[in-house]
Amino acid sequence: MSQILITGGTGVLGSKLVALLKEKHTVRIMSRRPRPAAFDPSVEWAQADLATGAGLAEAVAGIEIVLHAASDPAQHSYETDVEGTQRLIDALRGQPLRHFIYISIVGIDRIPYSYYENKLKTEHLIAASGVPYTILRATQFHELIDRVLEPLTRYLPILLLPLDAQFQLIDSGEVAQAMSSLVDQPPCGLLPDMGGPQIQRLRDLLPAWLQAHHRRRLIIPLHYPGTVFAGFRAGLNTCPTHRQGTITWAQWLARTYPQ
Repeated sequence: MSQILITGGTGVLGSKLVALLKEKHTVRIMSRRPRPAAFDPSVEWAQADLATGAGLAEAVAGIEIVLHAASDPAQHSYETDVEGTQRLIDALRGQPLRHFIYISIVGIDRIPYSYYENKLKTEHLIAASGVPYTILRATQFHELIDRVLEPLTRYLPILLLPLDAQFQLIDSGEVAQAMSSLVDQPPCGLLPDMGGPQIQRLRDLLPAWLQAHHRRRLIIPLHYPGTVFAGFRAGLNTCPTHRQGTITWAQWLARTYPQ
């Protein structure tokens, strides 16, 4: 049994990691929020903030394995992802750390999106830090498209969208399985990419999503300019030769939104 810290342990991926690992290991969640009153008593909780460093020393005390899933794709990506990871690694100095496992994103080295650039900087930081590490890059989760489409389609009857953008959606539970399996393996640096079973354009994803939500919308294709969307149109965020995921978009929708 190992002492494991899961950053971002209440998120889409982190919560699945907790469920997979808590039976065989001592699991500690690190979160910016205080522990909920009804939270599972078998799981430890550490309130800490990567962006400021507050609480990190207490969060990492005695930790042997870190699964680093915390990230901020919005306003404070550099402070949380890059500087925050450096703070986390610095706090781990002197702890019995055996493995630092980081979840990253396919295509961050090919698409000049600021969040992706910060994820790549974080990878480089980990590799140069001297900690025993493994980095797993995965394609976009089904939940990402779901969360993007929900507010867009809630009220607007007409949608202007980049329908030619490509995605290789993967089930977050399958990524959690792959990431949790690394706990019992030695550190191995940057792993091969992990992608979903299908590569589809947004125009292919939308009809099934609208049907699952019982919505009808007029969809108008819009060409988004710039190198970022050019990268998504070209599928630079996909890994065609690595289709380890098995759960398709249609299957995920049917499971998540049963009719």
